[in-house]
Amino acid sequence: MAARAISSVVNGEIDPITAHINISRMEAAIKLYKDNAGVRDITLRELSKYGKSHQFGDCRLEECESGVKYDYSMCGDSKLADMYATMEALKADIKEREEMLKRLPRAGMADPDTGEILFPPVKSSKTIIKTTFKKK
Repeated sequence: MAARAISSVVNGEIDPITAHINISRMEAAIKLYKDNAGVRDITLRELSKYGKSHQFGDCRLEECESGVKYDYSMCGDSKLADMYATMEALKADIKEREEMLKRLPRAGMADPDTGEILFPPVKSSKTIIKTTFKKK
């Protein structure tokens, strides 16, 4: 399906702007569909009739856990709480250092503490098309 859509745009059969908008609408619709708890529950119930896993033609559906999270806040472990505090302080220090490095001149600058010549980070990016639909 994707290969046909790509080919149609690359070969000039379909306007690339129209195709981008249509694909973006489909992405949004698919996300809303898959995120819907009611649809997920109904589909899981239907799948359970076949077991936890079943092959439907070329597609295998499997019931599995996803996004498992643990809440350690109620464990009463002071050592872990101290480790989290240290980690947060270290993250803040790293962020501060990164911001300083971003502001360095391109020619570099000597670190007064170590004497090392520091340079700003290399920035890279990819140009994309941001797609936003009006809320209805």
